[in-house]
Amino acid sequence: WFSTARPATMADAYADRSYGSDPVGFGKTLGIIVVDFQKAFTRPGGALAGSPHIEAAVEATQRLLTHARAAGVRVAVSYVAYATLDAMPHWKVRAVKTDLFRGMPGTELDPRITAGGQSDYAFDKWGASSFFQTPLAAYFTRHGVDTVAVCGCTTSGCVRATSTA
Repeated sequence: WFSTARPATMADAYADRSYGSDPVGFGKTLGIIVVDFQKAFTRPGGALAGSPHIEAAVEATQRLLTHARAAGVRVAVSYVAYATLDAMPHWKVRAVKTDLFRGMPGTELDPRITAGGQSDYAFDKWGASSFFQTPLAAYFTRHGVDTVAVCGCTTSGCVRATSTA
């Protein structure tokens, strides 16, 4: 039976269906995934840039990474870059099709994210999820990471896809 009554909030809608009722908890080893903090999204004039939310997220992530690296937490940094147009999946965003090819300025990682991250694992991805057809799961498995925190931009797409993979 499904009620058609609207819940007061989205959180209520999930709670009404028992989402979050059983705690999952954390594992023993944390890893951090940083999604798409590359110049196309973060630099002034970048093809996909301009949101003050992204700037705030970069600054918060920079602070997080400073503490995480000092604590020895594994950090993986993904970015979107394609070898050719034929290697790209279907996108409905023109800037992706013109500005995100390997070697282009938009694919370079934001230096605020990479500063101090000489041991970070950086890799390109071809789809929304940082896990889909990438070596990320193998990297975290190799280092015993069993809990991940995800931060980045394009929350409704790539961060969400990474978080639910």
